[in-house]
Amino acid sequence: MTHLYIKMSGTPYERGLLYGTQAKELIHKLIEEYKLLFDKENHIAWETAYKKAAAFEEPIRAFRPDLIEEMKGIADGAGIDLQTVLVLNCRSEIMFTDIPSNEDACTVIGVPPEVSKNGHTLLAQNWDWWTVGEGTTVLLEVEQEGYAKSLIVTEAGLVGGKGLNEYGVALSMNAMSVNGGKVGVPLQVVLRAALSCSTVPKAIDCIAKCPRAGCACVGLASWDGELVMVEYAPNDLDILLRDGKALCHTNHWQSLKMILGPEARNYSYISTFTRLDRARRLTKDKKKLTPKKLFAILSDHAGYPDGICRHDDPDLPYYHCHSSLWSMVIDTVTRTLYITDGTPCKAKPEKYVLK
Repeated sequence: MTHLYIKMSGTPYERGLLYGTQAKELIHKLIEEYKLLFDKENHIAWETAYKKAAAFEEPIRAFRPDLIEEMKGIADGAGIDLQTVLVLNCRSEIMFTDIPSNEDACTVIGVPPEVSKNGHTLLAQNWDWWTVGEGTTVLLEVEQEGYAKSLIVTEAGLVGGKGLNEYGVALSMNAMSVNGGKVGVPLQVVLRAALSCSTVPKAIDCIAKCPRAGCACVGLASWDGELVMVEYAPNDLDILLRDGKALCHTNHWQSLKMILGPEARNYSYISTFTRLDRARRLTKDKKKLTPKKLFAILSDHAGYPDGICRHDDPDLPYYHCHSSLWSMVIDTVTRTLYITDGTPCKAKPEKYVLK
């Protein structure tokens, strides 16, 4: 299978309308997915999530008003209302920031030029998510006036995600947890804004100055050798540096500043530490990393089913099962994104070049 690929251009509303029209079926599928997950995993009724999402409209409008217009277009194209699109774009804040969740997923590997075979900066990630979300991923090629042209990998209906832009900046993301969130700019909008920047320093500054609602670890890499990971919470953040080797991250806080601060919380110990240890050892063992070698690492099954390559646990109910729904490797110099549709141990990556 190949992910739905959508080209977006024009005014913000026109971009959204193109998106919502083409992804209508997948957006409705995603709505049903989150109705289930809110209920089963967080004990939140869809109606409650719908009401909570309304509070995020004004912070988004103040930060990136074009994205509210884009969401309106998505809503009209998909035949739903704006607030429903807001629910989807605030799903991380609804699920993770105020309510303890056992979600423990995603492994990221950043490769600096001195460690890659071709001397390019690479950024790789597995997206581990609830398996009921299979088949809702889209690729968005977005032309947006005043911001970088971007290639974004995300769920249908969301305005932000992982990917790369025309300036050779790449972005990854893995989930974190805090003791409490606040009304502010949700994760998906933070990701979109950071990926709209022309350099890694500007992307860091964008995240730092944004009135953040929740938390995440955002990996940033660029064609000129920059590679960092930004661990952020609503009120503070810190930057992790590569120290001359591959920079790996999973789902727990690594910054001592953040660990000792009042916001950080580790919500699960299932596999985040073992996956990080495994990724570090495998990248150390691999001399001169390539996209092919990175996909091999992302296919690793140590700790199965809770390894770097995640698979359904037969001991869990279907609505709690997680798997690696896709795996990606980005070459920042060639502006190339390789991505699978399914676990990297089985699915072959497709190649996309942002021109």
